[in-house]
Amino acid sequence: MILMPEYVATTQELARLPGKTKRPLCHFMDAQALRLNQALVAYGVSYISSIPNELLEMIFVETVKATIKADGDYSSSCALTRLRLRSRPELLLTSVSQRWRAVALGMPLLWTEIRLFLRQNVDLVNLYLTRSQGQLLDMRFIGIHCDFHSQSLPEFDPDYLRISHIILSHIHVCRRLEVHGAFPFPKLLDGFKRIKAPMLEELMVHYPLNIPNSRHILFTEGLPSLTSIEQGNVSSISSDLFLSADRLRVLTLNGLWVSGLSPENFSNLLSHLTSLTHLTLIGEPVDYVRSMDIPVVEIPLLQTMVLKPGPNISRTYLPTVFRTIRAPALRELVLDFHTATSSRDIQSLVDKLKRGAPPFPSVRLLTLCSRSMAYDGWHALAHAFSGITTLSVSKCIMNQLMGFLSCAGRRDAFPKLRTLLFDDVQFEWSLLIQLLQIREAAGMPVREVKMRGFKKHAQSELVGKLVASLATYTPVVIGWT
Repeated sequence: MILMPEYVATTQELARLPGKTKRPLCHFMDAQALRLNQALVAYGVSYISSIPNELLEMIFVETVKATIKADGDYSSSCALTRLRLRSRPELLLTSVSQRWRAVALGMPLLWTEIRLFLRQNVDLVNLYLTRSQGQLLDMRFIGIHCDFHSQSLPEFDPDYLRISHIILSHIHVCRRLEVHGAFPFPKLLDGFKRIKAPMLEELMVHYPLNIPNSRHILFTEGLPSLTSIEQGNVSSISSDLFLSADRLRVLTLNGLWVSGLSPENFSNLLSHLTSLTHLTLIGEPVDYVRSMDIPVVEIPLLQTMVLKPGPNISRTYLPTVFRTIRAPALRELVLDFHTATSSRDIQSLVDKLKRGAPPFPSVRLLTLCSRSMAYDGWHALAHAFSGITTLSVSKCIMNQLMGFLSCAGRRDAFPKLRTLLFDDVQFEWSLLIQLLQIREAAGMPVREVKMRGFKKHAQSELVGKLVASLATYTPVVIGWT
């Protein structure tokens, strides 16, 4: 590579940047880009080939991170059979040039995400394991149905057995393990019973839906590093799993009541998790339908709870969750009703909230995601969560919320509310201006309004006028998320 004075000066300034300014790196590069590019063109050097190795490594890491995040977001929103395999950016990076290949191969952390699937090239898996050079691994197995080699049960397919062996052979250096199966995987679960996993921090296991299972994950050697676990469609979880998991802070359960945990098993599980701070329940993972005696459990350190019921939930589910969980330190509650079939699915919860005492008086941040919310629902929420200071709502119900808070009979709802979080910028701004005026006059002013996606519209003339109008009526901060 040709090194000219301009290039050396710029790279040296890059190295000194953290100590000189708090501006983002991209701002600095924007200011220097024209000058440096002109110098490189004059010397006949490609701009991209002159990037320092340290900056190139940063670009590689961010590229791989973005792909991993996109894969995670996609898999969480799709059915198992619709999951598809995406290209591996780290492999593409090594084919750009000899220099890029050398940089990528010198970064073991770039090769620690091990994706496993049926009919996979074994050499590719071994390549990643070699290049990771003993770093902690993130392993993900997506087991969907395909044409199995054998005519027997899919769990005895040679490909599946080979993948199970790979997981069990490397779980002692695994930081995160994710398993999604469209068929039973008893050999893998049985293997967990005899394996040490001292470095495992995150565990995600989704058993196939509507397939009876009596097995449960059990690391008899304990999970001393485990901080997060997600389990789907598991009908029984032994509390022995958590005997040594005193660091577990995040628990996610997903499933249907027909194959869900019994209330006794659920309560016993939560009572063992003394460090739990985040609890997420997706679908209806606890079977409250066939049980009469339902124990109450207290989770003393729980700070965040997410409830995301699926379609056609039983009428007893949500009210029972609110009645049987005690969380004196709960600060954030998320109610995601987007997948609910109709308002009737949550009407029983609305009825309970209207009549009963506030279930979680310590909540300060309430997030509500729904396709629609009737006046009756807003009234129930205002009664149950009168102490909240921040209210976040999805785009379908933003206008409904502002209409409710502006009507004559409910202007005292949520008296401590100071921050509104909107999921979009597409709403009736006149309603917002009216609401802010009403709250200010009533002595309950809203001081901050944040909108998702507002940043990209902030420079438009229309939005500028709207923000100026808001500033005229009330001192409110407009921001984005």
